[in-house]
Amino acid sequence: MLKQRWITTMGAAVLLMPIVAACGNNAQSSDAKPADTADSKKTETKAASADSFGSDEKAEISIRTGISDELFEQKYRSLLKKKFPNVTFTKAGTNIKLQDQLASAPPDLFDQGYTNLQELTNLDLALNLDPLVKKYGVDLNRFDPYVLNDVRSYSVGKNELLLIPFSVQPFVLHYNKDLFDKFGVTYPKANSTWQDLIELSKKLARTEQGVAYRGLDAGLNVNRMQKQLSLPFIDKAGKSVVSSASGWKTLYQTYADIYGVPGNFPEGAKHGDGRKAFLETKTLAMYPHIVMVTDTDFVQAAQAGFKLGITTYPVFKDKPGVGTGLFGGGLAINKLSKQQELAFKVAVYYSSDEVQKALSKMGFVTPLVSQDVRKTLFEGNPLAAGLDLNAIYGTRAADPYERTDWDQKAFDIVNASMQDFFTGKTDLNSTMRNVDEKINKMVQDQKAQTK
Repeated sequence: MLKQRWITTMGAAVLLMPIVAACGNNAQSSDAKPADTADSKKTETKAASADSFGSDEKAEISIRTGISDELFEQKYRSLLKKKFPNVTFTKAGTNIKLQDQLASAPPDLFDQGYTNLQELTNLDLALNLDPLVKKYGVDLNRFDPYVLNDVRSYSVGKNELLLIPFSVQPFVLHYNKDLFDKFGVTYPKANSTWQDLIELSKKLARTEQGVAYRGLDAGLNVNRMQKQLSLPFIDKAGKSVVSSASGWKTLYQTYADIYGVPGNFPEGAKHGDGRKAFLETKTLAMYPHIVMVTDTDFVQAAQAGFKLGITTYPVFKDKPGVGTGLFGGGLAINKLSKQQELAFKVAVYYSSDEVQKALSKMGFVTPLVSQDVRKTLFEGNPLAAGLDLNAIYGTRAADPYERTDWDQKAFDIVNASMQDFFTGKTDLNSTMRNVDEKINKMVQDQKAQTK
């Protein structure tokens, strides 16, 4: 029964994955830690507990989300009815275009991935929550400061809190124990660097009996490493910085080093196909990715005998302990909603310890710093047994890069350039120059469309 239950519930966690793929106050730097001074403790005692938020008001709150009706019942209605007994929660599906929903029945809340916040900011839909946080005395010290810092970075130049986080999607290094055992190679160690794993992959990548085994994959797409290095795509003047920022050379070179290992990119491979090689053909030894314990394909593979190991996400030598950037999601309030304060109370309660523990058991990793909440992660999930779950918290989210309104399109251009580069079809300088030219043209075209 446990396995069946987890197959049912895992979709809630997976559906928040960004399609490409989240500081307490405005004065805190990206290196801020939750305050623990005497003054801050006094403030915390005055702050309203998230568990205390609720309302007897009779109303309807619509939430735009891409999850199924079944998961909406489990993830929202069942968790919110205790504190909002007279509120009817309805789903506004993402199968309907956002502009069409806004014209007919604007949703009150957006179940929004951090990396998809630009969808809302481009339309000026996400309400700045700072005034309501202040009005109700919400304690933001409960959240990982790196998460809030990243969320604020999406309000380009304003440092506004655009949503209340309810989950993060941490990245770890997944490895296939069977392949390591088959080739007599020691499992990857915690806190390994990209270069450590590149060297380790040389012991694994090979062809045996007509089967091409890969040692290491760089990940689904470029934004994992780009965020880890906190690399901007475009400067404030609207010019591409890919060829001028030294960190981009590090990124491109790391890709070249990974796929330059004979066997790590065999004939027929494609950039971004590591997931298939890891879970379906089981020919990839190491795959850095969002933790997959509740992933449908992993559940099926595990039930068929797949032996998974996880350890910390690979880091760069000069950035120890720094993982990739923030992925996950939260609840943003629609500026067009006529029930903003009620929607805010819902969003805050959704971040309460009570709700967060329930979500954590489902497989949502909490954005809170509470160890009491964190220790409930995957509770009761037999597929998590034996995994080093400490790896999930073994790295912190990278500092946010300086964002612009054109980053998504710039990312697409960079990502599209990668395979030709690391397979030797173009050299580094030519690749970066071509990327710059395409990004600069894209920005010019976008500016012309808005005139």
